Amino acid sequence: MDNYRKFSEIVYGVEKETTNSGNVIKYKGAKYLVIDTIDTDKDTLGYEHELRSNSMQAMTVAEIKDEYKSYKDSKLKEIKGYPQSVINQNLTIVYAGTKSWQDWKTNFREIGFNDKHQAGAFQSALTYASQIERQYSPEAGYTINTTGHSLGGAEAIYVAVLKGYNAITYGAAGSGLTDEQIKNYKGQIINFYDTSDAVTSSFVTGGQGKIPFYSFGVDNYSGVIVGWVKKTFGHDLDMFEIDDAGNYIDKFGDIAVYSDGHGGVAIEQTILAQQILENKNRIRGLETYDGTNPETLAEINRLKKENKWLQEQLKQFNQLNELRVSLTASGGGLSSNERIYLEDSQALAVVKVAASQFDVAMEECLHIYKKVMQELQEDWENGLQLIQRHTPELSYAEMREAMDQVQCTKQTMVDQDLEYFQKKFSKINRIRTSFVQLTQQITAKINELVQRDQELANQLKGALT
Repeated sequence: MDNYRKFSEIVYGVEKETTNSGNVIKYKGAKYLVIDTIDTDKDTLGYEHELRSNSMQAMTVAEIKDEYKSYKDSKLKEIKGYPQSVINQNLTIVYAGTKSWQDWKTNFREIGFNDKHQAGAFQSALTYASQIERQYSPEAGYTINTTGHSLGGAEAIYVAVLKGYNAITYGAAGSGLTDEQIKNYKGQIINFYDTSDAVTSSFVTGGQGKIPFYSFGVDNYSGVIVGWVKKTFGHDLDMFEIDDAGNYIDKFGDIAVYSDGHGGVAIEQTILAQQILENKNRIRGLETYDGTNPETLAEINRLKKENKWLQEQLKQFNQLNELRVSLTASGGGLSSNERIYLEDSQALAVVKVAASQFDVAMEECLHIYKKVMQELQEDWENGLQLIQRHTPELSYAEMREAMDQVQCTKQTMVDQDLEYFQKKFSKINRIRTSFVQLTQQITAKINELVQRDQELANQLKGALT
């Protein structure tokens, strides 16, 4: 997952000519080949004869095949069919972010005023993707995704939606896509940002508010203003920290974004983690400013109880994901000697227990949400009766009018909070669906492996009945 952040750093070297086609990127035990670069201030696009001069820089990278990872960089080029012969078929187009004055003009014109003109950087980003796709076509087995930081993230999202790619971006600015374009998009886009990032939440770029996809925040603001300013007001790529498992963590060491173990993002676990962190932040705030008030203490206890059950759901999801990774190791199969994680009926037992515990945890969360929603309604009705008793000279209509004048309405006092908890309901139900699908997938995989491996079938004899 973090390799996309690394790519988004390295692509800035295209403008300086320190990143070139043929370079090898080594990161976290993997090796990637830069198979193409473009700088529209210096290079023409496709068959064009004139420079577009809009300061769009990008590169295309692909992971080097295992059999060639031990080769020296100079020897790779001697392989017949280079570069296609030495790379895997999953390509990533990486777009560079804001560096020059031309980039800032792009920010203001194409993002701030949503003017995606034909000679602009966004159209150049799209043209470049088409150029790469002609060289490495889906018909030949290639897949393409995009990434980028800041302006580059916005271009990556813009291209991904219009071309049907997936994208992972960092601190992306608003991409200016229409509702119709977004509605027809079938891929997956994930944007990461630091919660202190002042650039992507600004009036002009508005990245966090203008990205209608997964946008996950990570809080790594240290509280030191000078350091925050040096890191471009929280916008720098080095605001992101990873743990040993490749997950993004916040300043408290809590996991904010979960890796899926395959270079991507574990969406459901991350959604749960984000809710847990949101609750923790609310608890810290309540304890700091009003920690002795009985109502505050009751809310703190509710949040802690909710987090307990969210953690249980997260635990079961993580356990099943580990099982899924094990089941698909060694090229998706098990030899008779590997037995990866499967001892007798253990795998099926894990699935059954996880499903049972997940259901219990989810029902507990739903119970908490329902109870709070019911209390909101009851408190509103009780409050109306109390105000009526203390204002006997006013009619009911006059009382409600007076309440409206001080913003004490059902909308502000009840409906907004109900909407907040309704969104939690929706998240929980969606996660339940994903969990059921995961258990079905794993059970089917176990059945498949049993059929393919007689020794394993003997070990699991009776477990499937």
